[in-house]
Amino acid sequence: MPAPSLLDKISTFDLLRQEWRFLFYGLLMSFWSSLGQTFFISLFSHDIRTSLDLTHGEFGSYYAFATTASALTLFWLGKLADTVSVPRLSLMTLGGVCLAALHFSFVSSVFSLVLGFYLLRLSGQGMMYHVYSTAVTRRYIATRGRALALCGLGMPFGEAAFPLLVILALSITDWRTIWIILPIIAFFSFAPSIPFLTRRTLFQDGPGRAAHDSPEIPDDTFSVRRHIVMRDSAFWAVIIWLMMVPSFTITGLFFHQIYIAGQKAVPLWLWSSNYIWYALAAVGSAFFSGFLIDRLTAHRVAYVSQIPLLFSCLFLWWGHGTYWLPVYFVLFGAGGGMIPPLINALLAERYGTNWLGEIKALAMPMNVFASALSPALMGILIDLHFQLDDIILLLASLSLFSTIAPFLWFNLLGQTKLSNKLLN
Repeated sequence: MPAPSLLDKISTFDLLRQEWRFLFYGLLMSFWSSLGQTFFISLFSHDIRTSLDLTHGEFGSYYAFATTASALTLFWLGKLADTVSVPRLSLMTLGGVCLAALHFSFVSSVFSLVLGFYLLRLSGQGMMYHVYSTAVTRRYIATRGRALALCGLGMPFGEAAFPLLVILALSITDWRTIWIILPIIAFFSFAPSIPFLTRRTLFQDGPGRAAHDSPEIPDDTFSVRRHIVMRDSAFWAVIIWLMMVPSFTITGLFFHQIYIAGQKAVPLWLWSSNYIWYALAAVGSAFFSGFLIDRLTAHRVAYVSQIPLLFSCLFLWWGHGTYWLPVYFVLFGAGGGMIPPLINALLAERYGTNWLGEIKALAMPMNVFASALSPALMGILIDLHFQLDDIILLLASLSLFSTIAPFLWFNLLGQTKLSNKLLN
């Protein structure tokens, strides 16, 4: 294993050259989690609502109920990341999201729709991200921020590619066929390579999975269990809002993007074509976030991750016509790209990695719950004829709070470590 002093000097190029297998595994997990992500599901919202005769509020409420149920399930299912090997759990999760997508192609009633939402959100948005991000966070220390950023590129790639592909596909086939073809491609193109891509290497300076029967033996000098995390005031006052506010905002804007585009008088094809700016910004901001984390620590730069999303909401509120679209999507993408590396690194810095699976299983359900609430709440407000500008200002206010809170707690007050009272 390389000495820590050498690991501190690893360039991003060297990281890619030495660790391309595991980083590619994370990227593919991130990419195929798109099947359970809001931006992807929302592309079919009009067709599904038309098929089942649902309003915006009803559709969003069913989505919220199913997502909340998946969050509750994730609370205990997420602990598997502490006991099941990375390749086995990854294969199980990939199989789960592909089966969920196949089920979704046969949706014909409200019950089957809610069940489909539940399975997609649990396996796609929940477990796919949870499994790879936990593994990456554990296996890297000196390059943790950049490794998380590289693996997270799969999501912006999916967000850039799938909207245009789906719109094109819908012009030549029906939406159910798409939900049959994509999971088949996902499973058979990725599953056979998982054992190869997830092998441990000497370049990985982290302890790995905390399982007694695993070669990835934990050696953290500092690591706490979930009950300690639940007593940490910073977790409730700051950390959960760093996750929940962006999740609430991003999910709501993605879920109702067709409605928003209509209100802004932007053709759907033009709106979707601007996702290339989202993807490029997400990639760049993820690397920037990883660089800041590796140099300054996640605690010190936590507030920075919230700023782009705040300004994206302000541009969406202010913008009219089409010239403002690239700016909005750049800021929107920057907000989405900076947050995942930051959150994973922050949890590892503050609580250690031995029990990261169960700790994230506490944090992620709250994140998922926030993503469940916004489609329903925004859908109900839309049905009640609230102005879009008022809804966007509400989102901007939430982002302002999630920017100020970590700056005050971690930067001004300097509360970057657990108190001794919690550890004794």
